[in-house]
Amino acid sequence: MCHLQEKTQDQDGSGPECLEGSLAASTQCGNTADSDAEVVRRAEEEGRVDVVLPGTVTQEGCCRFVSEILKCILYQRQQLPMTYDQLVYSQKKQQASMQDKDVVRRQPVDKDRRKCQKTLQELEEVLQQLEVLFSLSKVPRVLLMMGGSLVLPKELYEINMEELVLACGDRCLRVSTCLRQLFRTLFVADLLSDTRPVRLMPTTVLVLAHRDCGVGWFRPKLQFKVPTRVKNRVIALSTDSRCCQQARAEPSDWQDYVWFQAPMTINGFSN
Repeated sequence: MCHLQEKTQDQDGSGPECLEGSLAASTQCGNTADSDAEVVRRAEEEGRVDVVLPGTVTQEGCCRFVSEILKCILYQRQQLPMTYDQLVYSQKKQQASMQDKDVVRRQPVDKDRRKCQKTLQELEEVLQQLEVLFSLSKVPRVLLMMGGSLVLPKELYEINMEELVLACGDRCLRVSTCLRQLFRTLFVADLLSDTRPVRLMPTTVLVLAHRDCGVGWFRPKLQFKVPTRVKNRVIALSTDSRCCQQARAEPSDWQDYVWFQAPMTINGFSN
């Protein structure tokens, strides 16, 4: 919580300046509190989190946003026993210890280790193919569908980037800066947490891309419609119009875009 500290005027005459600075800081903290309260309200009532970035981003940056959100959701929704980075580190550490042939002979094949390797391979394949797709087409929307079917998944998450303004060069925002703002907002919104235990489910990734982008790995789903019988939790990224004068995409710009489905699912596992 932010507090406004009262200051008396010093003999050097700095009192008014200090008070003015404190008032400005208090106003800024108050605005942040109001903004956070609105973030929480929209997440609870609408299942939506809006992240407004103060500038343009690159296409590669958009791919990073999707990749990091995917990894975060898998962990937060209890499909991974630890974060992606922790899993990768743990696997490398185990592989290093298994280099000793005597250890390999003595120890039976670890079932949990096989499951972990399989899930990591699935996730890494999807992440690599997302990079390829983002190099071929703009991607305004991504769906993460957990459990159930394409018609009626158990959980549905949408990453919406229709309102992001893309550019190239040094004037674009740093990806790390955007990710800090993104995950701070998700933390405040508390969109992904659930006190109830979540069973392990396969996760399917669908992306909206140009029909003629030429991607080979993802499969086009021309008749696919976003499910409406399950709550769609939306993470919407946009560019602040006050910070950017560049034209943003119009709805008509996406009329030649179709849904593409990853041909493999990411299967959750637990230790």
